[in-house]
Amino acid sequence: MAACLRNTMNWLQELVLCLPTPASFNRVLLTCTFYKSTLLSKSSPPDPQAVSGNMASAVLLFLTVMLSPVCFGAPTKSLISVECQPAFGVAGQTTKISCSFKKNFEGNQDIFIIVGTVKRRGQTDPVFWFKNDVMNGDDRFKPASKNDPSLLLTDAAVSDGGQYDYTVLTNRGIIEDGTFRISVTAKYSKPIMSSLQKEVEDGGTADLYCNSSGGYPAGAIHWFDSTNTNWTMSATLEVTERKDQLLEMSSKLTFTSIDSSWAPFRCVVLNSKFVKEGEETFQPNIKVPDRSDTRSGGGGEFRLETKYVAPIVVIGSLIVGLLLVLLLRGRCKNQARRPSAVPILSDFRDAESGTAEDVTRALTEKKPTEEATEMMR
Repeated sequence: MAACLRNTMNWLQELVLCLPTPASFNRVLLTCTFYKSTLLSKSSPPDPQAVSGNMASAVLLFLTVMLSPVCFGAPTKSLISVECQPAFGVAGQTTKISCSFKKNFEGNQDIFIIVGTVKRRGQTDPVFWFKNDVMNGDDRFKPASKNDPSLLLTDAAVSDGGQYDYTVLTNRGIIEDGTFRISVTAKYSKPIMSSLQKEVEDGGTADLYCNSSGGYPAGAIHWFDSTNTNWTMSATLEVTERKDQLLEMSSKLTFTSIDSSWAPFRCVVLNSKFVKEGEETFQPNIKVPDRSDTRSGGGGEFRLETKYVAPIVVIGSLIVGLLLVLLLRGRCKNQARRPSAVPILSDFRDAESGTAEDVTRALTEKKPTEEATEMMR
């Protein structure tokens, strides 16, 4: 029986050479190849009744394909077609590829799926194919339900993204124009912020880092300070691909002169559509130097900020210099007036040359004489 079946399959494949169009050849060849690989792949001797049933199924399937209007080439438009929507999946989750039959004939006749194959665009071997409940290839693919052209892809990965060709063999003919595209995205992890410097000097240089991984496609990292000022233009972003084709983003923000009043800093992770997927806040250890001199006195304390010291010193120096100039000018004026005091001093020297008794007598008199007055002068 096995030899008979093998001869029957070979006869069917030879018969397709008489078909009028290449499309008919491909359709029947697909049917024969499927049944040949399915029925003859078993190592154990086949059951005669099962073989007879399979032969009957093969002949019935062949006649179905042969008698379809597509095989005769009469109508230019297929009686049935399949339309699939683009599938957008998330890495690690189940993605549904929604497909539906489009009927080009009247009536409510049911459509039964016999065989289905999925190929990645540009490849010859199918990624996945099935016949009823028998499935081969990538076991992550499977039909959504019986006689439903929709498919399910479990545990989607970034590598699954791309264009696919979908061929379906039904009781109403074969459909070869099915196609769909899979796009897989992945959400980035919560960002991690750090600084290689254990301590940063206020006003000194500083490097801050923000890392996020496990996302796809490439996104962006933005930086903000406590005043919500965007520092992204001062940062550099590096994107690397992992073995699973997911991405890692690392951003470095460099300050040539950091200010403690800007802290804390915020790192925001955006996806490829600039939608926020996570954020983190970081407070670097900024060392603030001693900016004040504390002096006690008068029962209390006062602080003199270092940023005011320099202006005060300058202003004080100017005031001292101005006082010195004024003092020198006053001395110069006094030296210029001293010659006018010479006669007065000489009169006193003349008065001193007189006797003490004369001076006393002149002063004690009620009406000083002209001599006493002259001596006083």
